[in-house]
Amino acid sequence: MSALEAVYGPELPDVLAALCRPGGRYYLRVNTLKASPGEVLDRLRERGLDARPDGRLPEAIYLPVKGPNRLPEAEKKVIVDKFTAESAMMGSHVYAPGVRQMPGVRPGDEVLVVSELGQPVAFGVARMDEHEALSARRGLAVEVLMPLYRLPPIRSLEEFRLGLIYPQSLPSMLTSRVLAPEPGELVVDMTCAPGGKLSHICQLTHNRARVLGFDRSPRKAQEARATLARLGCEAAVLRADSRYLDVDFPFLVRRADRVLVDPPCSALGVVPKLYDVKKARELRSFAEYQRQFIKVAARLVRPGGVVVYSVCTMALPECEGVVSFAVEECGLEVDEQPLYLGSRGLPGQVEGTELLQRFHPHIHGVGYFIARLRRPGGY
Repeated sequence: MSALEAVYGPELPDVLAALCRPGGRYYLRVNTLKASPGEVLDRLRERGLDARPDGRLPEAIYLPVKGPNRLPEAEKKVIVDKFTAESAMMGSHVYAPGVRQMPGVRPGDEVLVVSELGQPVAFGVARMDEHEALSARRGLAVEVLMPLYRLPPIRSLEEFRLGLIYPQSLPSMLTSRVLAPEPGELVVDMTCAPGGKLSHICQLTHNRARVLGFDRSPRKAQEARATLARLGCEAAVLRADSRYLDVDFPFLVRRADRVLVDPPCSALGVVPKLYDVKKARELRSFAEYQRQFIKVAARLVRPGGVVVYSVCTMALPECEGVVSFAVEECGLEVDEQPLYLGSRGLPGQVEGTELLQRFHPHIHGVGYFIARLRRPGGY
């Protein structure tokens, strides 16, 4: 509470209310390597979907989010964990690993799906009883018939399978635009999984840049490769801990034209968020972890090159706090961004704060932070 209160003050109740619901628009990125936005809009509309152009980024289209729906009543409840509740809220079915309790529920019963705090998120029909769900730990537990909010099943569409679209938030798309990669450049994505920004970099450079993506998890690295393959993008994905790229890949030091740092964060800006518990020491830990990536990015980027740092949170230690570290300890300068769709950084936090970009849940439908930094000098 205090982390967000330091940012929002008396606006905090509005922010917390906004975090509990999805934004009004569900965004998709059109993969212009394979199709034009107009072609994709036509295809989706032929399927009866209310697809619309965003108008600010040419590759961004969106579907209006419908809801909140009035859920039917049911005598029995299925209590699920936080992640499952937030997924069911948007229309996903409930699978056994997410079930915490379903007392007295039998297959075929109509049920309300509720969070561990008792928040109703969906109405559906049970396909398991409690013993089966808690012992088997696999399979469909509840078929959701009416979620609190409704979205079409994007990942089952032919357009997704063919690599014409990629579900991605507007600030996430904007991050690659702020990086502004050019054909022929050496571009490094230090935390590339699941491949959204990595594939967007390839798209923006028409597959004519030297793009390297890194992730230390074998599973996540493979996920990024699968994304690239589906979208027809050309980049190398390597397994490595990006906090040591300057040591493990010395040929990159002071050679990269652009470096993207999108590290693990507290994710306080992700919506919808039924509830979240983050302690002050956790936020400090996230910020310290992110500084390790920034420090290496500053070593990789060439003089005159660009580092973009982005996180899906609003906490000061992770946002302006990490930028302050980049400026004061790593020799980077805050640079003007080529496009601003959100608000500017918080005043008085770091030199150049007016050049930073923030997205606020109660204003923009999501919480996000983008900083563009530059290493002084030139070749």
